[in-house]
Amino acid sequence: MRKIIIDCDPGIDDALAIFLALASRQDVQVLGLTCVKGNVALDKTFSNARRILAAAERLDIPVFRGLSRPILAPHAPDATVHGADGLGGLDLAEPDLPEPAIHAVDFIRQQAALFPGEVMLCPIGPMTNVALALLFDPTLAHRLHSIVFMGGAAFVPGNMNDHAEFNLMADPHAAEIVLQSGADLVMFGLDVTLQARFEAAHLDRLRQNGNRCSTIAAELLTVYAAGDHHLHDPCAIAWALDPTLFSGVRARVRVVTDAGAEFGRSVAEVDPQGNCLVVTEVDRDRLFDLVISRLALLP
Repeated sequence: MRKIIIDCDPGIDDALAIFLALASRQDVQVLGLTCVKGNVALDKTFSNARRILAAAERLDIPVFRGLSRPILAPHAPDATVHGADGLGGLDLAEPDLPEPAIHAVDFIRQQAALFPGEVMLCPIGPMTNVALALLFDPTLAHRLHSIVFMGGAAFVPGNMNDHAEFNLMADPHAAEIVLQSGADLVMFGLDVTLQARFEAAHLDRLRQNGNRCSTIAAELLTVYAAGDHHLHDPCAIAWALDPTLFSGVRARVRVVTDAGAEFGRSVAEVDPQGNCLVVTEVDRDRLFDLVISRLALLP
């Protein structure tokens, strides 16, 4: 069973990714959620992560507060597609639990030390927490099993402008630190996530599951569909469950950190010795079958 940490900025598609991981106990053990400023401010992403766990009745999983701003870049605006609170205004209660004393960056380092070679780190927001952990401990890159991240646009245009994707543009310096760390990297950029487009029929199937979390997921995606129809973040989690859903190419990837029109752009060159596996294809039908069937297992 793969041990995973989900570094996230919930976020509607983050919520779907977290639900998918929680519903897959036979495949993954979620060690914890680490939160970062991204889709909304840190206070909201931290609160939202706890609300998601409460809805799934998994308050045994700890949530850790991370960085509230990028390393060097200006503060990026919130992603409005998720609504003002990040979860589409849904009335999900936050549990009244004490906040862990440990910082997200320290939790990542601690778990990699406890389980060397076993922890898959899944950043599905800006990679600020991950970059800081790597800077504090350069050996971390080789003690993690892998870093499987959602971000970037290797061979397709961005979604913030012609060049840049949101997660990497929100903290390009952090992304570049991760990309050059020497860790085993798998990139889920827009190249593949834009193929994971959900339709009304998928929302109907979620509702037909009949359980609370599937209904919440359908309601979240209904809000999300006003601005985006793609399951970006769940793709990274699906890789941990069934990598045969995907295919890609090895490439040398870097991020433009210089100010200018290409700020935040991910630049990729196909290279068998490259630093990153860039995922470029997904079996869409099998992906949605996995997501919908797994979410039916939740409360």
